[in-house]
Amino acid sequence: MDKNNKNLWIGIVAVVAVVIAVVGVVIANGNSGDNSGSSESNFASELSNVDVAIEYGDYDAMEELSKDIQNGLATGKVVKIDGIVSHPLSFYSIVEPNETGTASIGTRFVIEGETGYPEDKDHVVITGKVIELEPLVFVIKTTTDYVEAQ
Repeated sequence: MDKNNKNLWIGIVAVVAVVIAVVGVVIANGNSGDNSGSSESNFASELSNVDVAIEYGDYDAMEELSKDIQNGLATGKVVKIDGIVSHPLSFYSIVEPNETGTASIGTRFVIEGETGYPEDKDHVVITGKVIELEPLVFVIKTTTDYVEAQ
């Protein structure tokens, strides 16, 4: 076999080896090509391990969490908040009142794939993940299964 044919065969064997390796990785990762619905179920499974829990009326804890959220320090954390829904404009928030009821503090939340939200002033427990919805806009993202009326 001359040198050119030998190099051609080495090249073909190398390409076949790469294709086999790629197919093996795809099969090992279970990629069937159909990921419909998997992102929602994966997201919901992330909500089972709560990093921060805030009880109803714990204004100081909510103030601390709100500051961390605004500064991007809570991104990726799973939070569980027992509070009141506030819907004064187009956004929904979960808020905590202070001890005297003269002030409240909260943060915005979104329910994945949902158009029906709790009513303004409803008492709920929301469990969700802090995400950056768009640049410098941080929210708590949840699903309907993690919004419980109280």
